[in-house]
Amino acid sequence: MIVVQGKKAFYMARGRLDALSAHYRGVTIDLGAGDGRFAYRAALAKPERLFIAIDPAREHVAEVSARAAKNPRFGGAPNVLYVAANIEHAPKELSRVADEILVTLPGGSLLRGILLGDTALLGKIAGLGRKNAKIKMAINARFVEEPAPKDAPRLPDITPLYTRDIIAPAFATTGVRVSKARWMDPAEVANLGTTWAKRLSRRSPHRTFYIEAKVVNAAT
Repeated sequence: MIVVQGKKAFYMARGRLDALSAHYRGVTIDLGAGDGRFAYRAALAKPERLFIAIDPAREHVAEVSARAAKNPRFGGAPNVLYVAANIEHAPKELSRVADEILVTLPGGSLLRGILLGDTALLGKIAGLGRKNAKIKMAINARFVEEPAPKDAPRLPDITPLYTRDIIAPAFATTGVRVSKARWMDPAEVANLGTTWAKRLSRRSPHRTFYIEAKVVNAAT
């Protein structure tokens, strides 16, 4: 996998990742990391865990990844990695590495795949997790309501019923069981900690939906 550190990038093999993760109590993947600030702050707050922030655009995480690579005395966070990757082509080095997967306010193809119950994409998400890994997703209605790409189907309105009938069965085919599907209250959204969450909390409110699931079959 390609790890980003500011303007530099290097390849990290699975063996090196396993050696690194062995020093921590668990591994959290932040999927669709955006500017990477959430993972950086989380790493500082929880030095006992390894955080892996994944985003396809290197430039999005260039600034914060450079800061994280510094000596801890000067603001560095040795327990966070920034990986340049798209979930549709997730690096094999990340297979079954995490015990927690966060998908917070996703957009683009990641959002579409989740809402449309795309088993290929959901399988990629599931494939990041070990058995019993938790998957926590927060989906904001603002992104659902944005215009769809040309010739793409309109995204459906997400509800507990829709999750039960469409998303949960699709996830089940990938070895994942959905356990929670509910609307979040505004205070929960404000406390998500991402840059987008902070922006949304200052705008006209949009409802945010929470889905929690668990990898029950890591062989799928």
